[in-house]
Amino acid sequence: MLKTKSNALIFCLLLLVSTFSIPAIMPARGQEELFHVTLMVPQPNPARQAWSLIIQSNLKTIGIDAGRVVLDWGTIYDRALEPPVDVVGKTYDEGGFDMLFVGYALTMDPDPFAIFDSSQFSPTGQNYYLWNDSENDRLGQLIKETVDETTRLGYVGEWQLLAHEEVPVATLLYTEEVVGFDPTALLEGPFTRFNYPCWPEVERWELNASTTQTKFVVAQTGPCPEQGLTPWLTTSYYDLTAWVEVFDGLTERNSTASTLHVPALAESWEVAADDKTWTVNLRQGVTWHDGVKFNATDVKFTYEAAMSPELASPVGAFVEAIIGSVDNIEIVDEYTVRFHLPEVYAYFPTFLNNEEGYSMILPWHVLKDVPYADWRTHTFNTGEGSYDVDTPSGTYTAYGPIGNGPYVYMGYDPLTFTNHMVRYDNYWANDTLWDAGLFQVEEYFVQWIEGSDAAIAALKAGDVDVLDSQYHLETKLGSIEAPWGDYVSYEAFGVQELGFNMEHPVLGTGVDTPLGQEDPTRAAEAAKYVRQAISNLIPRQDIIDVLLNGFGTPGRTNVICTLTAGYDPTIVPYAFNTTGARELLELAGYFPPAEEPEPGFWEQYGLYIAIVLVVIIIAMGALYVVRTRKPT
Repeated sequence: MLKTKSNALIFCLLLLVSTFSIPAIMPARGQEELFHVTLMVPQPNPARQAWSLIIQSNLKTIGIDAGRVVLDWGTIYDRALEPPVDVVGKTYDEGGFDMLFVGYALTMDPDPFAIFDSSQFSPTGQNYYLWNDSENDRLGQLIKETVDETTRLGYVGEWQLLAHEEVPVATLLYTEEVVGFDPTALLEGPFTRFNYPCWPEVERWELNASTTQTKFVVAQTGPCPEQGLTPWLTTSYYDLTAWVEVFDGLTERNSTASTLHVPALAESWEVAADDKTWTVNLRQGVTWHDGVKFNATDVKFTYEAAMSPELASPVGAFVEAIIGSVDNIEIVDEYTVRFHLPEVYAYFPTFLNNEEGYSMILPWHVLKDVPYADWRTHTFNTGEGSYDVDTPSGTYTAYGPIGNGPYVYMGYDPLTFTNHMVRYDNYWANDTLWDAGLFQVEEYFVQWIEGSDAAIAALKAGDVDVLDSQYHLETKLGSIEAPWGDYVSYEAFGVQELGFNMEHPVLGTGVDTPLGQEDPTRAAEAAKYVRQAISNLIPRQDIIDVLLNGFGTPGRTNVICTLTAGYDPTIVPYAFNTTGARELLELAGYFPPAEEPEPGFWEQYGLYIAIVLVVIIIAMGALYVVRTRKPT
């Protein structure tokens, strides 16, 4: 009898357990994808590709469906940096971009206007992010127009706080660059004094006293020409390494760290009491590489072209914002130009500086009859053919660019991806440079070699003399050995970033975020939370320590780096914080609290059914005991 009762009780308990366990053993739902984005990565830079993989993995871990594509520079420009007008603002799936890994060589002055003002949208401006923010525009305008430095830097501080809060770009790091070179032929000194963008201007290279070498090759990680060799048609870092030697600007700096502007094509300049009227006195006796004299007509022609809608220069919107129109450029005489600015521009001497790229003067006599629509495909820009420096003439037909800088462009070899330049012995500063023991490089080559291992091998073999900082030699310093190789490092005006498309419905406008759909008035707020969350998923210090061997500083905001006047070191970089990232995404409406599901049949009636079954079973057991009891 005891055994029979025990069996009945066990059966009842199992029934109860199984009844209340039904919801618990249902399969758990997998993590839902929050939204889809595509990360775009330019092809040449291996370190950038490495950290893009890390960041992609972190985005996926938290539930963001992050794709990743490695693209050539031409496609990067066509989708993001200089897209056709009908592509501007579109997502990657629509032909545009979502997020872009890219690096910049920054200007030395803290001037966010050119990069972030809403009047500077690509393709005729450099605001490829399409950040449209009234407070950003207000502060940028104040920075641009305030002559008093103390007041201006106060606005710079306010702008940094705004940019850090709004995150139109997730700034990864400020660069500490490493340049490899052949110490048997070159001295390291100029590389630390003139490191914009990554090596000194070739006419200032200092040669080892024991060398007889006169031909030098720079190896770089990207192709040149990419966009072209006309300074006003390209923003490519790699194109600059060639055209910066062919063309000259109105002023220059006497070192990278200096804010002092010294004469170049302009011998002097002064501003009127209104702080808007600038008179520039041009250097006389300067000739273009074909022997034609340089004069004020070239200056006005250059800025007229830069502002022309037909040319659609990538910096045209900025030049127009500063100068206003070609009518504001007055040719006083053959060697005097007066700029009547519509508004005060505090950095106008920088605007005239050749390192910043806004004053490289073009030859009127060469390009005046070339329609703007043809400039990009013209041999002046593409570098096709060659120019015979020994037989200059006034009827140059542009087999490659012609300037009045220290080196003459000779041609491009598509088989070895090499640009060839020769020294221009009639350069206006040649006597000064020679008296200082400089300007000793007679032939200069810029060659694209893909991959740091191949570049180091070329340095070791004596085929190249300088390695571009973008090879990120930081982790391969042990491979660069004396006597054939050495390196120099320096804190640079460089930044690596992850730029956002501020027209993207999740990342920019926020209209497709859960919060934005629930309350359209908070859509932009939701997008800001998403961008902040992504910034929290970037392990900046680990990237610097592991991938860059400790060379670099975690980034706060773009435009302004550790070397820039007004830099605010108290702003704390976004730390790697997955919990914080999730909390921010929750604020944007993602990861909502799980709703209590409607109770099912077993949840509503299971307990009652179990009780009834237990009662029935107990009753049946009792009846069974009674019926089987024996009389005594």
